[in-house]
Amino acid sequence: MRRNETGLRDGTKRLIRGVAVCVIILASLLLFIMVFRTEQITVSGLTYYTEDEFLQKISGETARKNTVLFRLEQRRNGEVRVPYVERYDVTTEGKNIIRIQVYEKILVGCVKVMGQYLYFDKDGYVTESSAEQLSGIPLIKGLEFERIVLYEKLRIQKDELYDILLNITKLVREYEIPAGTVSVNGKGEVELEVGALTIAMGKRRAYDIPIQKLSELLPVVSDQKLYIDLSGYNGGTEDIMAKPKEQ
Repeated sequence: MRRNETGLRDGTKRLIRGVAVCVIILASLLLFIMVFRTEQITVSGLTYYTEDEFLQKISGETARKNTVLFRLEQRRNGEVRVPYVERYDVTTEGKNIIRIQVYEKILVGCVKVMGQYLYFDKDGYVTESSAEQLSGIPLIKGLEFERIVLYEKLRIQKDELYDILLNITKLVREYEIPAGTVSVNGKGEVELEVGALTIAMGKRRAYDIPIQKLSELLPVVSDQKLYIDLSGYNGGTEDIMAKPKEQ
């Protein structure tokens, strides 16, 4: 009888200890979840993705709910390759805030080859490809090349065209001009396609002046089908030729 009572007491003690350990573990887990619960995630530097789209590419939903789990996940996986992104930096502020700074690739434009859009940077290297044209990156027409290979430099007729295209790309972004196509001919003369408008820019070292003028004209003419010649415009009282586009 005493042995049974002793065994019962020992079993009860083990049960109590087990329950106590479980309670401590659960309490610690709950404390961990509450103390390091993510209250805010800010992502800066995005133009090609929404914040949610970017976060889904670099982390799991569970990890994003806890700052410690998020940092552990980032250390374990390393920096995830994200299309159109050069790199990104992750920092935490206090126990509950995550801040991410994104540095996107500087894409000058894209060319279309066999149904694929291939994007190249300011140095002419083909860095990305996709089946759809990325918003804000113009399609470049008029470039001459024999072949195009991802991650290799696009060999075109003149390397100086890269500087021209970079200047155009920066300016249309700065002035928020929705240029879908940039065409360059053999003389280095540039034309833009903005909706139903065709705008001749001519050949210049810099296109600041005609692009600024175009930004002023767009609210007035954006719904029309016009050919606008800004090739000789230099900011003075020069005439700006505009005529209906031939049907």
